[in-house]
Amino acid sequence: MSLELTVEDSLMLEKHRLERLRSFFADTLAKCFLHLDQKNVLTIHCSEPCLVDQLLSEVEQLRWYVWIIVGAQRLSICFAEEEIYRASTRKPRKKAQRVHTA
Repeated sequence: MSLELTVEDSLMLEKHRLERLRSFFADTLAKCFLHLDQKNVLTIHCSEPCLVDQLLSEVEQLRWYVWIIVGAQRLSICFAEEEIYRASTRKPRKKAQRVHTA
């Protein structure tokens, strides 16, 4: 028995991960189109501005679930073919502060 995933297996797993994500945000994501691209960016296309507002109000939790469940590195929320929000799914590490020297 081979343990390697076929293309069909990978697509099925992706579909199940997206369905699982939808289950946690059922009121909003059920009405949105989700797309995970080759660059590992999950794009959520919303058809109504109230859906965007709802997702933005839960964006910290949404980012976490997108990273844990889907495995996407970035999240993008779009409305009317315009990107409204884009961020990494993980909080950035603290950057070293740059000290200005004269």
